Amino acid sequence: MVTSPGLVRAAIRLMGVIPVPLARAMAWVAGTIAWAAMGNRRRALHETLAYTAPGRSPAEHRRLARRTFRNMAGCAVDMFRMPTAGPGELIELFEIHNIEHLHAAQALGKGTVIVTGHIGPYELAGGSVASAGYPMHAMVEDLDPEVLDALTSYRASTGMGIVNMRDGLRAAYRILRRGEILILVADRAVGDTRGAIEVPFAGGIRRFPTGPAIFSMTTGAPILIGFVSLNPDGKKRYRIDFDPPMLPEGRDDAERDRLTRHIACRIGQFVTDHPDQWFVFQPQWITRAA
Repeated sequence: MVTSPGLVRAAIRLMGVIPVPLARAMAWVAGTIAWAAMGNRRRALHETLAYTAPGRSPAEHRRLARRTFRNMAGCAVDMFRMPTAGPGELIELFEIHNIEHLHAAQALGKGTVIVTGHIGPYELAGGSVASAGYPMHAMVEDLDPEVLDALTSYRASTGMGIVNMRDGLRAAYRILRRGEILILVADRAVGDTRGAIEVPFAGGIRRFPTGPAIFSMTTGAPILIGFVSLNPDGKKRYRIDFDPPMLPEGRDDAERDRLTRHIACRIGQFVTDHPDQWFVFQPQWITRAA
């Protein structure tokens, strides 16, 4: 994660002037260097790959880890180009599959809770959908005010709003009451884990936040699970996939846990299919799944 507002702004300026092919080649090299130099993160990633890519050889895990660093650097190139890219250029980066599921969710008039994970350029995907005219708002982790200000300016260039997790719960509920879209990245528990439960995920057990389920249960907004990934076989660089909308069937703890387990199951399935595109470097594994 970028923690300095100065670095955010410098990266935006740099990506605005470097030709895209050169920037992506530089990202490939930078990802390789980061894989070699960042021993702690590399070891954490190898621990994670034991769960998300079981049965692979040590050599395959090394290749997957190296590709993870390279993929993350490549996604960063496009993310930092966002403020200087026109809406048309941003939209042209993505193929969107099953957009009818988003339309169906929005047609209910209760807003939509889009849930995703740290997979591919998820922020870039939200900006792309916002550029197409959808009322998108992303909830972010608690950040230093200066960093939050830098990121807000960066994301606002696409028309996507920002809600800070620390003090934005009321704003999040207002977004849903207006019938708009709230994006939550909900594949790991952050900070106080009282709002999380242990669930099966990929090949292990992890704590997942219950926030998406609670937002849905208290407002009636459907949950829409979405993924963004590299699209090597398509005409565009990335693809977005939406699951059908999921509605809450109650308001008790059992329903909260059911929705959370379903979210973890779907994200886990996607991660095991694309282990080199899950950008989480905090192992946080509790145990292996039964």
